[in-house]
Amino acid sequence: MPQITEFAWFPLKAGTESSPATAALKKLGPKLQSQPGLVNSWHGAPLERAQSAEFVNVWESEEAYKASQASSLHAEAGDLIGELVDKSDPAVKPYHNAIPFDKPFEKVAAAPIVQLSSIFLPVDVDKAAFQAAFDGVLTHLYSSPPDGFVLGAHGWALEEVNGAKVFATASGWESIEKRLAAHAKISEKFAEIQKFTNVVEVLSQSNTFKVNTVTP
Repeated sequence: MPQITEFAWFPLKAGTESSPATAALKKLGPKLQSQPGLVNSWHGAPLERAQSAEFVNVWESEEAYKASQASSLHAEAGDLIGELVDKSDPAVKPYHNAIPFDKPFEKVAAAPIVQLSSIFLPVDVDKAAFQAAFDGVLTHLYSSPPDGFVLGAHGWALEEVNGAKVFATASGWESIEKRLAAHAKISEKFAEIQKFTNVVEVLSQSNTFKVNTVTP
């Protein structure tokens, strides 16, 4: 049974460091970290969006993940996070999903820099065809990896977002400088996936963050 990697991104209001909700979340931290089935946790501030936060939890199973989502503790933490979220721009909304990655996320998170990306596809997308195209890109990537690339993982998310299926990737890098330098080379190969735009609209969300580990 694969582990489930849950990640969430929140745009934050200014001054959240001194907010009572932040203090309450920190106090709730030990309970959050002792939830049944929680393997590990990470957090960081996305480098592209400084006034925001990224959280990643790894659960031992889908059942453990779903149990956490249904708990009163999750609801309490969600209410506190809601007090911190910047809602001034209706187009910028929090993002949350859960993925059974093909490789353990902890191996990706061993890198100093982690990039999390999501590709949103219509519900009727040909998943096999998309996966085949993506696998072709991976074959090229791993045969000639860009400088600074550590490891990647990918998978289909458990949850649809606004009526779209989500294909998520995680990649580890030695530094943000090497990640940025490799961007052009990677983008050129990933452009092959854009052939799906002849049939579907491919949108993406991507954040890169420095990894901070919180171990239960």
